[in-house]
Amino acid sequence: MREKPMSIELEPLTENNLGALLEAAVADADPAEVMPPVSGDPGWTAQRQQAFLEFHRGRALRAEEPVELTYVITVDGRAVGAARLEYQGDSFEAGVWIGRSHRGRGVGRVVAGRLRSAAVTAGVRRVVAVTTGDNTAARRLLPAGTPMGDDGTVRAAVDLE
Repeated sequence: MREKPMSIELEPLTENNLGALLEAAVADADPAEVMPPVSGDPGWTAQRQQAFLEFHRGRALRAEEPVELTYVITVDGRAVGAARLEYQGDSFEAGVWIGRSHRGRGVGRVVAGRLRSAAVTAGVRRVVAVTTGDNTAARRLLPAGTPMGDDGTVRAAVDLE
């Protein structure tokens, strides 16, 4: 029997779906993969969960001048990660995290295409992606032959039509 294709969507982050994004992070990702470091005990403590909410409120849900456009990645209607387009002058820096149970299933490739479309809709014609040299999943989404810098990061700029 053939498996039903996944429905992969990007939903703009709102207060209404921020809780579902936090649930996805707690259930399926390490805090270091999805947010800046927070001091204290490791894992998804109450303090770290609150910091996650405030991080997203401060960057994407502010009433005045958000730092980025943030999207909840859904697969078959369930939050599984987040994607962002951070304002960088005349371009966007793209970022994505996907919960462990959905990695390696093609979600990232679909999300990358949807982020490019969202950037064009927002009037931007260049997207920049930065990742670490050991993030092979993210590197597969970058143009072939993108070199690694001396500091171990990989940076690719993609001009959009």
